Amino acid sequence: MKKFLFAVMLMAIQGSWLFAAKEVTVKGELVDLVCYIDHAAQGEKHMKCGRTCIDAGLPPGLKGDDGKLYLIVGEHKPINKEAVKYADKKVTVKGKLVSAEGYHLIEDAEIIP
Repeated sequence: MKKFLFAVMLMAIQGSWLFAAKEVTVKGELVDLVCYIDHAAQGEKHMKCGRTCIDAGLPPGLKGDDGKLYLIVGEHKPINKEAVKYADKKVTVKGKLVSAEGYHLIEDAEIIP
């Protein structure tokens, strides 16, 4: 029983490190995640559609210059109203990075044109 409890505590501690947020600044292209993931839509050709989708509430993301794809959100709320004007444009995003199970999230995001 003691070994089992120790193993559970160890997994909990290790798991909490996976969810520890750190401050980051990431440059890249602000994308509409649905169109980007579905059919790699991005860039100037997609700008009108990207704005429509983000304005309708679909999640905005950042295709980072580092090759990673990030979901971006405000302080536990959508950031769509701010993000819509930057759809498919190069921006810098500052915020807290959390990664889990292969997904990357920048929360409390600030979009800098």
